[in-house]
Amino acid sequence: MNKYLQFAVADLEPIQVAIGSGLVVGAINTTTVVIHSVDNESVYTLTGTEITVAMGDAINAALIIAAQTNWMKAVSTVQIPIGQAVASIAIT
Repeated sequence: MNKYLQFAVADLEPIQVAIGSGLVVGAINTTTVVIHSVDNESVYTLTGTEITVAMGDAINAALIIAAQTNWMKAVSTVQIPIGQAVASIAIT
């Protein structure tokens, strides 16, 4: 059973990212956070406002919750930190 991280995105429906064998949070700056897939060369770039290390912590917390829940709970929602927002996500 696949599991997914769900991100609230401003003015859009929530977006889900497949966790697969794992995701690794990479570079974080004030407007982007990069997430690397362990399964392949996919890179997810979240663009937003006021992004801090707290966003990386929130993503890691959601990954832990996903790993600790049973297979019937396929979606783990990332709790976007207060004052931060995700405007878009790009997959490369």
